[in-house]
Amino acid sequence: MMYFVKFTYWVINKAFYIYFKKKVQVKFGEKLLNQLQLEHQGKFDERTYKKIIFGYSIQIPAIYDAFTLLQDRKSTEQECKNLLHYFICSSVFDNFFDRQELTDDEIFSITFDAINYYPNTFEQRIGLAAHKYILNQVKEKEEYLAILKRAFEAQVASRKQFNNNITNQEIEWITREKGGCALQLCCYYLTKENSLQEKKTWYALGEVIQFTNDLYDIYRDISNKLETIPNRLENIKSFKLFFLELVNNLKSEINNIPINSKNKLPLKISLMGIAAFGIIAIEQLEKLAFKNGNLPNLKTIPRKQLIVDMEKPSMLLKWVKITYQLSKN
Repeated sequence: MMYFVKFTYWVINKAFYIYFKKKVQVKFGEKLLNQLQLEHQGKFDERTYKKIIFGYSIQIPAIYDAFTLLQDRKSTEQECKNLLHYFICSSVFDNFFDRQELTDDEIFSITFDAINYYPNTFEQRIGLAAHKYILNQVKEKEEYLAILKRAFEAQVASRKQFNNNITNQEIEWITREKGGCALQLCCYYLTKENSLQEKKTWYALGEVIQFTNDLYDIYRDISNKLETIPNRLENIKSFKLFFLELVNNLKSEINNIPINSKNKLPLKISLMGIAAFGIIAIEQLEKLAFKNGNLPNLKTIPRKQLIVDMEKPSMLLKWVKITYQLSKN
């Protein structure tokens, strides 16, 4: 009963906090992003602009402030600026890859030889400037660049996902590294250096988020002929066990953070709330499965049955229930 009371308090508190803090961060992010667009003489396309603002504004209250609460504080303005510059980098570099605007060698040069790279377009100018800004802020620069290199290698390897001959083992490695490294980079933008255990927690969270994103993108990825673990699923029971192993690993990393703080519980609830979205998507796929857990070919399933509608009140209640179950154990 005591845990239920604590859980209820923190979930309600966190829901309101995210709702109102996100609105504040949207305004802050748009103001700074608009200034940077003027400074670098250009404008993002609407999709990229919204992607930057959404990713930034939700990560501050949902993830950053869950970690900084371990030190009984909230994210500083400088940490928010750092994270916004990261989302500029990640969004434009995704465009360089996805739209094939730059070769892999050129992307490597703009990332790891930034001093000698001369940009030709607005996105190259602002992406390069944001990257340099971040490099001037991070304290553990060599370690940061090593993780960035791993993220780059995983991104290059992800091109193989358009080849249906790619193995599940290759896809799993790409998914883990893309998600894990991308999120672990974010911990270096905090002004206080993270312990090794905190860095491992960020990586584990990134793995969970990447597989969750792939679960929600099954229909889109099939349409784009992108091979992922979720859209290749044959047996939902085995995948659920695999996903729960990722979640349990994340819980273990949280528990091992060397901080004696009452705020580890809110951190655990916050991160299990993120993991709960993946479980919800898996449970929707379970409805399509036969009794033994085998799934029909997902390429033959209508879009409506693959889309997870989180706006339904019943789905919100399910999310609360799953978050409670995950965070209690």
